[in-house]
Formats: sequence, structure tokens, C-alpha cells
Amino acid sequence: MHVRKGPEVRRMRRLLPVLVLLAATLVLVATGRGGTGNKPDAVAVKAQPAAGSAFGEVYKANPAILKKTLFNAKLLPKNQMARNIALAAYGRSDNKVNQDLALRCWKNNGCSTGTGGKLTVAYVEGFGENVYRQISKMEFILQALTYRQVGKIIYTSAHSNPAQALTDFRAAISQGVDVIVTYPDFGDAMLPVFREATRAGIPVATYAWGYVTGPGKDYLTVVGEDTCRLGKAYARVMNRDVKSGNIAFLGGFPGNPLSLGWQKCERPALNKNIKVVATEATNWDPSKVQEVVAGILARYPNIKGWSYEYGLGMAQGAFAAYKAAGKPFNAVLTLRTDDVGMGCAAQRLHNPKLKVYYYTAGNSQIRVAFTAAMMKLKGAKIPPQIVFPIELQNQAKRNSCVKGYPQEASATSLVPLKLLKRMYP
Repeated sequence: MHVRKGPEVRRMRRLLPVLVLLAATLVLVATGRGGTGNKPDAVAVKAQPAAGSAFGEVYKANPAILKKTLFNAKLLPKNQMARNIALAAYGRSDNKVNQDLALRCWKNNGCSTGTGGKLTVAYVEGFGENVYRQISKMEFILQALTYRQVGKIIYTSAHSNPAQALTDFRAAISQGVDVIVTYPDFGDAMLPVFREATRAGIPVATYAWGYVTGPGKDYLTVVGEDTCRLGKAYARVMNRDVKSGNIAFLGGFPGNPLSLGWQKCERPALNKNIKVVATEATNWDPSKVQEVVAGILARYPNIKGWSYEYGLGMAQGAFAAYKAAGKPFNAVLTLRTDDVGMGCAAQRLHNPKLKVYYYTAGNSQIRVAFTAAMMKLKGAKIPPQIVFPIELQNQAKRNSCVKGYPQEASATSLVPLKLLKRMYP
């Protein structure tokens, strides 16, 4: 056998990596993989793993699952890596988990998973006392239970106390948790602890577009719909259906990023004949909603539209306020969540002058945030924003009063129905 020697060997060694890279690039281009859009992108090959699977995840989800939680299986993030993370996260929702353990974990605000896994993961809440957050907590637990390397799950709520929220976050850091998922109820006030966690090597991911300054730098990523676009979608409905007159904005905690996001963009997108006469915080508490709506109606009896995030809070609070005032609920509602209770309350009124438009509640976005953080632990490059497209639904055409679901639930949640019924019997 002839053996190459000397300079010829060195030339071949120098050429070999180039030839391998060229061959890999040709394969990726030929299969349409590695791009960030519809066309192959050779530059993106270096930045992104090949489509299919990587970092312990499979980039594939059941289309029925996607349609359930997004309304349309095609409403996935446009960025390729963000899309892959979403597919990986939603793909895991099909995995079989111990629902008895999940329920105990939910009731006890944490648990040992029994797998012997080395990782501890935490969902740190500023406010967790409404149904939306409790369903998100279960989504988090179910997603964590799909990872055998997770041995312990922690959950805390600061009960709407900003100082306690910072304390809870620092406690999670000091315990050496490996992942933190959160919704930053108090906005940029949470930045110091986000930065502390990031310096400690703990990936922090937010969901429901819990935007705080510096995603990708001060914390890992923010997941959800672009709330500015949500506000513009609200405005399009108001411009079309209200046309002129007074409307009001409701929000959650003062300064929270979800409310601020849509409010700052809906207002300038409204036509000049529509006037926003009130912008009030409700802390996402139905009793507070009732109080606030009653106060606004007393000052402005002819409100033609309401924009808000929390559909169930609107159903439980605003409907009661209108009834107490002896007024028919003749208004246009633009809402973020698709709570079953909101759809059923609207259905019971049989009022064609009440028009309700809603987005997906987005509880399952917490799964995407969690999977993004887990992939970061394995070395994945995570986009600073994982953004889902927006498609508002018309209650008159797509009834959110879904038979068999608890009134407190969202039918777009990926918590199994049997488990939801055990949570809310």
C-alpha cells in the first residue's frame, strides 16, 4: 500500500476540515435546513443546529397540539431557532407524566420528582393567586416532569408584594437552582435579581411577554406574543366596531409589562373619534375589576368598549358591575385570554350588542420558556425573544365556552382535561 508522506500529508490535513465543512453545507442547502426563513441560509448553518433535533430535544410537535394551544398550527415563531424551541416544548406535552405526582406538586408548591435527577428548577411568581397563574404553574410542573434530569421542582409566590418578590428570587439563587421561569409583575424593578441570577449562570426565562429590559443580556429570553402588536390588533377591532365614542383600558398590576405593552400601542392606533377615558389597574383580581368598572360606569355611563388581558376577571367582575348598575352590557371587548368562563358568561347574556374578541390565554408559553432554559444548559444559543404571531378570535364565530371544561380554565391550555377537573372540581 502506498503511503503519502511529507508536504502532501500536511496539505491533505489542511484541506480536510474545509472539505468536510463544504460537504456539510451542501447537504444542508440541498435539504433546505439551516436557514432562518423560507430559503436556505448558508450563514445560519454556523449559528444554528441542524433542523430535526439537538440539545436533547426533538423539533417536532403534534399538529393537533399546536392547533389546540395556538388556534392555528402555523402560528409559530418566524425565527428558526425560536420555532425549534417552540416545537420541542410543545412536542413534550404529548409525553406521559405521573398526573398524581403533578397534582401533589401543584397543591404543595413544589416536590421531588423521584427521578434522582440532579437539576432543581423554579417558577418564581410575584403574584400567583388567580386561576391563570395557577394553571400556568401546572403547565410548568408538567413540562418539568418530562425531563428525567429534573429532580426537584420549586414554586413560590410573593402574593403581590414587590419586596417579597425580590427576596424569593434571591432565595432561589442562593439555593443554587439551575433554571428560573417567571412573570415579572413588577417590570424593571426585577432587573437586579435577573442580573444576579444571570451572573450566577442561572438562565432566567419569562413568559406571557413578561418583557423586562435586556433580554439576551440581563436574562435569557422573553416568550410570548408581541404585546405592541396585540394593542394594534385591539385598536383595529375598536376602529371597526366602535368607530366613535368612549372606551376604557383595564390592566393588571401598575407598571407590569403585559398591560403597558398593549396599552401604549393601542392608544395611538385608535382613530381620532375614539377617546380612552380611563386606564385603571385591577391587579388581575375579579373583585377589583368589579369595583373599577363600577367606578368608570358611574363617571362615563356610555362606555362603548373595554380592552383588557384577563377574560375571566372581566366575566366575574365587569358583568357583575353592569348588572348592579342596571345596564345592559352593550360593548366591544378585546381580551387576551380565552377563559371558558368568559365565553359562557357572554353566551348566557344572549346579547348581540356585546361583541367579544380574544387571543389565546398563553398558559402553555411557560413550557416554551422552560424548554428554552433547559436547552441553554446544554449549550444552545437562545434568541432573546421568542415571539408568537397574533390572531384574535371572534366569540360569535369561535365560542370559548367549551363544553366539559371548568369555567376557570382555558381550552388552549395543555393541561389534560382530566387533570384540570381534579384541580377545579
